[in-house]
Amino acid sequence: MKNIVFCLFLPLALFSQQLFEIKTLEETINTFGAELNFVQINDSVAFYTSINDDNGYQSSVYFTKNNNGKWLKGKYSKYNSESFNTGDISFSSNRKIVFSICDFENSCDLVILKNDKFSKLESINNKGNKNVQSHLVKHNNQEVLYFVSDREDGFGGMDIWLSIIDENGNFGVPINAGERINTSSDEITPFFSPYENTLYFSSNRKGGLGGFDVYKSNGKFNLWTKASNVKHFNSKDDEMYLSFYSKDKGYFSSNRKGAKYETTEFCCNDIFSFESINIDTIPSLTNWLDFSPISLYFHNDEPDCCTMEATTQKTYKEAYISYFKLIDEYENQNDSLSGFFDQNLRANYNQFLAVLDKVKNDLEKGSKIELQIRGYASPLHKFEYNINLSKRRIKSVINFISVYQNAVLSKHLKSGDLVVTELPLGESKVSEKTSDDPKDKRNSIYSLDAMLERKIEIVNIRLNK
Repeated sequence: MKNIVFCLFLPLALFSQQLFEIKTLEETINTFGAELNFVQINDSVAFYTSINDDNGYQSSVYFTKNNNGKWLKGKYSKYNSESFNTGDISFSSNRKIVFSICDFENSCDLVILKNDKFSKLESINNKGNKNVQSHLVKHNNQEVLYFVSDREDGFGGMDIWLSIIDENGNFGVPINAGERINTSSDEITPFFSPYENTLYFSSNRKGGLGGFDVYKSNGKFNLWTKASNVKHFNSKDDEMYLSFYSKDKGYFSSNRKGAKYETTEFCCNDIFSFESINIDTIPSLTNWLDFSPISLYFHNDEPDCCTMEATTQKTYKEAYISYFKLIDEYENQNDSLSGFFDQNLRANYNQFLAVLDKVKNDLEKGSKIELQIRGYASPLHKFEYNINLSKRRIKSVINFISVYQNAVLSKHLKSGDLVVTELPLGESKVSEKTSDDPKDKRNSIYSLDAMLERKIEIVNIRLNK
């Protein structure tokens, strides 16, 4: 099934203040085949490409409607040809509709819909090359079509190209997007986000997390900054066709864990949604009498897995963000987490920020403060390892305190006005319910009992005027 995706359409967050929650779309959209290029055009309608048994594994454009936050079963759209594989649909603000058609010998052209008829973009298509994955966008008042092609004079493989559209609707001679976007590998599925003036695309270039990764670059036309890997969207598998519907919400296609399959896992792409999560909504703390112990949680063996070192360069915020990104993996392994990521991980992180804000204010008034921190670990390793793991976790918290709000607390740590007292405990107080069998990952890593043990705890704050 994956080979079909690659033949036809080839292939086929981290944010300081935000993360993206990633979910698979409903089974009304995703099938055992492949779903690609989910484009939401308004609050209630979206289009996408599907290659499934409903149409004999011919790629076709479907549409779906949203009903009370759920996408209904996709229906075969009018933007299809019985004689071709059809997909990669793109809409412009002035109602232009461009998409790809491929014959069954794998020759692909871009077509535009005019008067309910397909019309090939002859100024763009060239015989013997693939021309696919169109994306219409405006830079200020200039309309542009970005697309993907393996034509000559590129950098190798599939490249991203662009065509400037004049005021009469004519498509100009294709221009390569340039060396800051394209490489000798494949660059595919361009999408320009007007919210950030950023081009998102996918590439299988060296240095990624695996397969096709999402990259981004700021600029326009063929003038771009150096592309960077958008790691919070990527996995060891393929991510592509990323699109934003709003500043905080969008979709992409992936064959990562969670995608539906009939016989072979990771064979087929599904549509995933993403939506931003605000992680820095800080509650106020006005009185130390309101303070109660705060638990800060960690993924298994983090930070710096599998070492006997007792220190780390990482900050707790890095550990927190990387842990939060694993929410799908944890929920796939354990469907009874009782809201751990929101009610424990995120809520305690926000409480910690409130404490640091209060610490900063009191230090500026001349107070001297001591934070007492105790470390824990789950029982998967020997006692000596867990002692050092607990110390690394405490050190990551100290590192975060040092860089908090542009290192505002660093001078107080150096002067001794702010003291962090470490009380590592290793696994000595681990719950008897927590498994210590490394082969039983569901209970030793992904169980709620194990997750609640992997933590440090700010147990007390002493204030001296």
